[in-house]
Amino acid sequence: MQVYREIPTITNQDRRRPAELVGIVSVTEEWTVARHKARAEKVICRAEPPFVLDAGTGMYLNAILLDVPLAPKVEANTRRTAQRQTAGAPNPRRAARARELELAGAASRQSIWDGEPRFDTAIIYLRPVRETLDAAISRRSEEILRGGLEEAAKLVEMQRAGATINASVADSIGVRELTEHISGKITAEDAKSLINTRTRQLARRQIRWFDKLVRTFEGRMPITVLPNPNQLNTMHGRIWA
Repeated sequence: MQVYREIPTITNQDRRRPAELVGIVSVTEEWTVARHKARAEKVICRAEPPFVLDAGTGMYLNAILLDVPLAPKVEANTRRTAQRQTAGAPNPRRAARARELELAGAASRQSIWDGEPRFDTAIIYLRPVRETLDAAISRRSEEILRGGLEEAAKLVEMQRAGATINASVADSIGVRELTEHISGKITAEDAKSLINTRTRQLARRQIRWFDKLVRTFEGRMPITVLPNPNQLNTMHGRIWA
């Protein structure tokens, strides 16, 4: 979500280090794993080693880090047909993706975990304990509510003017809740509570993904797990020098 320029506060784009793929496209554009991978590779080709992949989204990291071909994009009509046919599946989103590729005649896609690393890689995994993580999420939810209303209001105005907001953006954490608050559907306190809950759920999914990443590459590359994010400061010179 940090690629979208109109929502810097909601997506926490205020960074201490510069980043190449922050605030680069409009919320009216569709951003995909394939686009992200292609744009990242252009940056990597220009970079002097070492370079940093500062990741929060596991799928995007895997797509860049591993030599796994991405499945092709399918037509909208094919996607809608697949969604109708898999509506009752235990995991409708995953089932719909598999079905749409089948309908499009695409070859069976390789697992995003099956590839080999494309770079000489070291992983630094920030994995705070749950109490620390939940406290940080609570603070972040307050910041989104306090600082993101103006951004959400801008998106509402863009829609009223005829713009189509990317569906992923419209449903993203912070945007959905704040636009519902602006429309009068929920209170500000409800918006903050929902942002908090959805962010905790996202954090749990991210932890499961990166735990698997560590297990998958243990013994194949240097891996450092830091339960206290402040420990990263003591590693700063060694990591970025």
